[in-house]
Amino acid sequence: MNSILLKTRFLFLCGLTLSWFTSCEDKAPPAQMPPLPVTVAKAELAKPVVYSEFPASLRAASQVEVRARVQGTLLKKNFTDGQREWVKKGETLFEIDPEPYQKAVDAAQADLTRAEAGEALAQSRFKRLDEAFKKQATSEIDVDVARAERDQSMAAVLQAKAQLESSKLDLGYTTVKAPITGRISRSLVDVGNLVGFAEPTLLTTIIDDSEISGYFEVTERKILNFLAARSDEATANRIKNLEIRLKLADGRIFKNQQDEIVWGKIDFIENEVSSQTRTNQVRAKFANPDGILASGLYGLIGVPTMPDPSKPEVAEALVLPTEAILRDLAGSFVWVVDDKNTVQRRTVTVGKSIPLDQTGGVKKSVILTGLDGTENVIVAGLQRAREGGVVAPQPAGKAAARK
Repeated sequence: MNSILLKTRFLFLCGLTLSWFTSCEDKAPPAQMPPLPVTVAKAELAKPVVYSEFPASLRAASQVEVRARVQGTLLKKNFTDGQREWVKKGETLFEIDPEPYQKAVDAAQADLTRAEAGEALAQSRFKRLDEAFKKQATSEIDVDVARAERDQSMAAVLQAKAQLESSKLDLGYTTVKAPITGRISRSLVDVGNLVGFAEPTLLTTIIDDSEISGYFEVTERKILNFLAARSDEATANRIKNLEIRLKLADGRIFKNQQDEIVWGKIDFIENEVSSQTRTNQVRAKFANPDGILASGLYGLIGVPTMPDPSKPEVAEALVLPTEAILRDLAGSFVWVVDDKNTVQRRTVTVGKSIPLDQTGGVKKSVILTGLDGTENVIVAGLQRAREGGVVAPQPAGKAAARK
C-alpha cells in the first residue's frame, strides 16, 4: 500500500515539473520600453538687461531739524503732530514769548536815535570850526578834534543800527517758521517749556520725500573699472543715463500709482574709497511724488550691466529657462540630447537672472559658458533624463501646442 502511494506521488511531481518547464519554454521575452518623451529647446541668443544689485538705505532728498534759535517760553504750536498735510515753507510752526525781545528792539531803537542826534551835533560843530579855520578864526587842533568827534558819532550810529538789526533778528526768531516744504514730525517740546536755554532746542523735524535718494556701497574691485574709465566723457555720460531700478523689501519693483516702473539716476559718486570698508558710496535718486517711499526704508538698487562681466563690451548672451538648469555637488549643468537621442550632461556657467518683465513672466537665466546655442537642451521632462539614456525629444513649440 505504501509503495503504491509513493509511486503515485512521484508521478504527480514529475508531471508538475514537466508542466513548469513546458510553460517556461512557451513564454515570450518581455517587450522593450519605448524612449520616454522630453521637451527640448536651444539656448536663445538675446540682449538681456541684467542688474547688479546692491543693498541700499533710502533717505529723503531733504531732512531738516527745526530748532529754537532764541531762549524763551514756548507759547504756541500751530500744527498737528504727524499731520497728513505737508507744511509749507515759511509757515509758522511755533511761537516763543516775544516780550523780552520786543523790549530789546525798543531799547536799540532809542540808542540809535541818541546816536543819530550826537552825529548831527558833531557834524554841525565840525562844519562851523572848519569854516572858522578857513578864516583863521580858530586853530587847526580844534578842527582836528571836531573831525574826530564827528567820525566817532558816525561810528556810533552804525553800531546802533547793527544792534537794532540784531534785536529785530532775535525778535523774528521768536516765530519759528518751516524752512522747507514737507512732512512734519511730532512736537518734541510741549507748550510752556523753556527752550533755547543751554543750546538750540530741537523742536521737530521736517522731511521732503518728494524725491528719495538711495545710498549704496560699491566694492573696491567693482569701482576700479569706473575709475579707470571716468576720464572718458562717453563713459561718464553712460553712467549718468543708466536707468536704475529699485527693489523694495517685499521683493516688489518700485512703481508709481499708474503701475509704471520708476527709474532712478545716479547723481553722486563719493570722491574717495573708504579705507575702512574698502567701498565707494554711490547715490541714486528716484522721483516719489505719490509718497510711496519713506525715508529710512531698505531696498536693493539694481544697476544695469552687461550679461557677461568679463566682456563689458558684449551685449548679447545665451539665455535658457531657469528650470532647465540643474545643480549638484559638481556644479551647474543641463541635460543635452545629441543626434542619436542620447542624453548627455553638459556643465555650464550660469550668469544673472533676467527680470520677468523682459521674459513674459518666464524665469530665464544667462548662460556664460558651456553652450554655443546649437544644442538641444531638455527644458521639460527633466525627471526622465539620465546620463546615457535614450529619449524621444520633442521641440518646445510642439509640446506646448499639444497641451
